[in-house]
Amino acid sequence: MNGGARGVEQVSRRAEATHRPRNWTAPLQERYTTERPKSRMHPQSPPSSPPSSCASSHAGSSQSRTRARGRARAAAIGSLAVALVAAGCSHAQRAEDNAKPPAPAEDAGPAPKPQASAEQAGPADAGVYTGPYLAALFMQSPIMSDMEWPLPETATRRDRDANPARANVVRIGYIRRGGKVPVIPEAHKKSNCTDGWYELVAGGFVCGKYATLDMNHPRVRLAPHPPFMDQALPYVYGYNLTNGTPLYRHIPSREERLQLEPWLSAKARPRRGIEEDNPYADLDAGAAQAPAPVATAAPIVTATTTDPFGAAGEPTEPATPWYLREWDGGKPQVTLDELQEGDGPVLRRMVRGFYLALDKEEKDNLKVKWWKTTGGDIAPYDRIYVNKSVSDFHGVWLNDAAHPTVPTTAGNPPSGDAGAEAPPIAIATHLPLGFILWSGHKYTLSEDKKKAIRGDEIPRFTSVQLTGERVVVGGRAYELTEEGWYMRESDGQIARATPPPKDLAPNEKWIDVNLKTQTLVAYEGEKAVYATVVSSGKKSEIKEKNHETKPGTFRIREKHIAATMDGDVATDGPYSIEDVPWIMYFNQSIALHGAFWHSNFGHQKSHGCVNLSPLDARAMFAWTDPPLPDGWHGVMATPERPGTRVIVRDPDQPRNGI
Repeated sequence: MNGGARGVEQVSRRAEATHRPRNWTAPLQERYTTERPKSRMHPQSPPSSPPSSCASSHAGSSQSRTRARGRARAAAIGSLAVALVAAGCSHAQRAEDNAKPPAPAEDAGPAPKPQASAEQAGPADAGVYTGPYLAALFMQSPIMSDMEWPLPETATRRDRDANPARANVVRIGYIRRGGKVPVIPEAHKKSNCTDGWYELVAGGFVCGKYATLDMNHPRVRLAPHPPFMDQALPYVYGYNLTNGTPLYRHIPSREERLQLEPWLSAKARPRRGIEEDNPYADLDAGAAQAPAPVATAAPIVTATTTDPFGAAGEPTEPATPWYLREWDGGKPQVTLDELQEGDGPVLRRMVRGFYLALDKEEKDNLKVKWWKTTGGDIAPYDRIYVNKSVSDFHGVWLNDAAHPTVPTTAGNPPSGDAGAEAPPIAIATHLPLGFILWSGHKYTLSEDKKKAIRGDEIPRFTSVQLTGERVVVGGRAYELTEEGWYMRESDGQIARATPPPKDLAPNEKWIDVNLKTQTLVAYEGEKAVYATVVSSGKKSEIKEKNHETKPGTFRIREKHIAATMDGDVATDGPYSIEDVPWIMYFNQSIALHGAFWHSNFGHQKSHGCVNLSPLDARAMFAWTDPPLPDGWHGVMATPERPGTRVIVRDPDQPRNGI
């Protein structure tokens, strides 16, 4: 998948001072901390207004305001420090393999609350941040490096020289609507933000136009539920079943719906079953299925200046909407722009195969069910199939390298993809490491080592610890395992160690993506810490179908918990997936990200991005830099906080700029 891209500039010194190392601590401030409740859940309802001592900082002399601001910062930072220390005490967290849809709602009440993540959970006697929060009012409430807005991209050098403050300011992240972040509750009003700038405890500034201290603000109360940070996917996803399904701005009336969904008033016909094959598995939104035929509009006559009533001309038939046409089993030839519907009740139409990120169920006054999306749009309930089949495959932490928010077990295959249980296999600790991609077998060699004897079956996605010894028997290559049997190379992929970059800093994090073996290995310095299989861009000799991932050396530029990816592909037609999970952009619109719409990892598959299983993507999202502060939905790398290096290489092309 591809998505948008943005440049990153230098962060100002002021903002840099507010970005503190993760291991810093500060004295406990009693008014902002409490004993952690027995449920070990992060508080979901932070104070709606700052303490009186913070509110009083708006009055008095400049000197007193400075002192008050310092006290507010110390109190808020001290509170957050205790929360971070508590979070660091947890070293294991099981990730769920599938986020379940929220329970049906009778009204548009508050969204369901996510479960606590590993960062939120901690010892029962630890403190937790209870200071003031700032809540986002928009889908992307920007976080700036200073209390300024950046110059436009068209700014000249003279413009930059004349506006040095604006020339250096950059967006360092954003908060999604309803998201809450710890804040120093003092508004700094300026002409560029009359509502006042708020400084975040984690660093950065948010204009009060885009956020609020009032947790009871309607846009906060009615916001979509927060992402599930402790599960494989941050949201529940739904698959659009038919061409032309409308995405409404609001729940339509019965009359509006009958007019905008003509198939509802057509003669009933047998309901088409849901195919087991996911069309996105082949990067295709599937064959079009035309709705039931409906009556067409009256013929159109064309008026001219000499014939104002169009009486002399022959009437022409009105154009049939694309979603009511027959496409001979192919995909509709439309573009994303052509799916837009203007200013009426319908925001846009969808092609079969589009994915929506679902917030919750709603019912209208006729008790008809609807889906509300994370973007606040409304979709017909009966046209959306909730995606429940998500691969629980994940890679392996190596050399005892574990992370508190991702799986730490390895060796045995995932239950969802493997079928029957397999015999225990040793936990992997180092490279090389094999991954069985289909049903493989254990092999032994005959005494003369001229024949490979097939033994017990090994389920798909089993990880296998290898010794590095390789033999060729009968024209096939086999790798010796530490258990003494051989893995046939053609049964899977093998992750091997690769030399680090020459300019690597001590213990610097970096990622190696091997396009030939479709493997990813994460390193800290020379030490491999994680290995898995991926799906990179699909190669083709046909130019229009070639989505090859380009080799090179890059750095992660920005990270998003989730963002929409869509596009028009000449050979495949339009695609759209709302809130693709765990995105890490590293080369323009190319990213590492989670893929829940297929499980063909270990093989080329994508439109150019590097697809990972949801659990693998979540693991890398938590491990890579820049780190995502609590409550933020996206974060951008800066020179002071550079992104993790990503090296994409193709061993068959040794001179590829790496």
